[in-house]
Amino acid sequence: MDEVLAAKPRDTQEETMKQGRRRSDQFLLFAGKDGDHFAQAVADCLEMKLSPVKFLEFQGAIAGGGETKPEVLCNVMDRTCVVVLSVYNTNFELWQCGQLISALRSSGGAARIIAVLPCYPYARQDKSHGRREDISARFVADFFNMAGVYRVIYLDIHADQIEGFFKPAMVTSLWMDNIWVDYLTRHLPEVLLGLGLSEKFVRNMPLDEGAVYSNYRIAKILGTGLAVHLKKREIEKKHSVVSLGIAGDVVSCLVYARDDILASGDSLFTAAEEAKKKGAKYVLALVTHALAFDKEGQKPFAEKLNESAVDELVVTNSLVHFADRVMNEPALQEKVTVLDVAPYVASVLTRLNRGETIREMMREVAPITLYRVLHVAEQARLR
Repeated sequence: MDEVLAAKPRDTQEETMKQGRRRSDQFLLFAGKDGDHFAQAVADCLEMKLSPVKFLEFQGAIAGGGETKPEVLCNVMDRTCVVVLSVYNTNFELWQCGQLISALRSSGGAARIIAVLPCYPYARQDKSHGRREDISARFVADFFNMAGVYRVIYLDIHADQIEGFFKPAMVTSLWMDNIWVDYLTRHLPEVLLGLGLSEKFVRNMPLDEGAVYSNYRIAKILGTGLAVHLKKREIEKKHSVVSLGIAGDVVSCLVYARDDILASGDSLFTAAEEAKKKGAKYVLALVTHALAFDKEGQKPFAEKLNESAVDELVVTNSLVHFADRVMNEPALQEKVTVLDVAPYVASVLTRLNRGETIREMMREVAPITLYRVLHVAEQARLR
C-alpha cells in the first residue's frame, strides 16, 4: 500500500485528502418520518438527497398500537447527521424520530446529530398551571438530551425558557421577525392602495397582553402604531376565549397581528371581530405554526375562517400538514397565504456547517432569500 501511495504524484495525494475532508465535512440529511415534505423541501434547497431510512411498523394487540423500528440504509460512521421532523401525529412521530437518532448514534457511530424541529412539540406546555401536571416541553428536551443530540434547531418558540431545558444539547432558536418585516414591507403597500389608506393607518395588534413584546419588535422596525386586544380564557371551556376589548385606536386602519401558534383559531377570530367592530378596515394575521384543527362540536376550521373578520391569514409550512391542505383545498385558498421557510432552515444548516453564526447570516443575507411565497390568498390577490 505504501508503495502505491508513493507512486502517486504529490498533488494527487493532496487532492485525495482534500476530497476526504470535504466528504467528512458535508453532513447527511435525514427525514425524521416517512414522507416528511418539509425535510424534502430543505433537501431540495440544499441540492441534496435525503439519506435512505426504512421506517418499519409492527402490528400490536390493537390497530396502530404496535412497535416501530427505523433502519438506516447508509454509512454514517463519524459523520454529522441532520434529522428534520415536521410533526403531525406528535407522539408517534416523536418516538420514531428518537429511535432514528438513537440508531444513528449508537448503532451507526455518527459523530454528532442535529435535530431540526421547525415547530417544537409540546411548546405550549412550558409551565405548570396546577398540581400534579407535567411540564411536557421540558420532558421533550430531556428526551432529545438523552438521545444524544448535539444541537436542536427550532423556529419561533412559544416560550423562551424552553431553551434552558436543554443540557448538554446546544440550542439554535430561529425567529421570523426579519421575514415578517420583509413580507409586510413588500405586501402592505399594495393592500393599502386597494383600501385607499396611507401608511399612517397601519396598526399592529397583539392578540393578547402576552404577545405585546413579540409584536412590538416588528412594529418598531416598521414604525407602525400599536393597539392591544385584551382577552380572558375560560378555564372550564377548552380553547375558549372572551374578548375584553381593544386598547388603542384602530378606526379606518389596516390591522396586522403576529402569533407563533394558531390552534383552533378562536383567539384570532375573536380579536379580528372586535377590531372590525372598532372600525378596522382590514385584518391580517401572521402565524408561524398553523395547527388549524377542527374543534369538536364546531364548524370546520376553513368554514370558520371564511366567515370570520380575518381578511388574510399568512402562515408558514413549518407544519406541512396545514400547508398541504391549503394547496389542495379551495375553501382555504380564499384567505390563506403560505410561505415556504425551508430556504431559511437550509441557509442556517449551511452556515453552521461552515462554522459561521446565525447573527452573521441575518446581517449579510437579504430576508427575501430565506423564504418563498407558495400561495397568495385569492382575496388579497384581487386587490
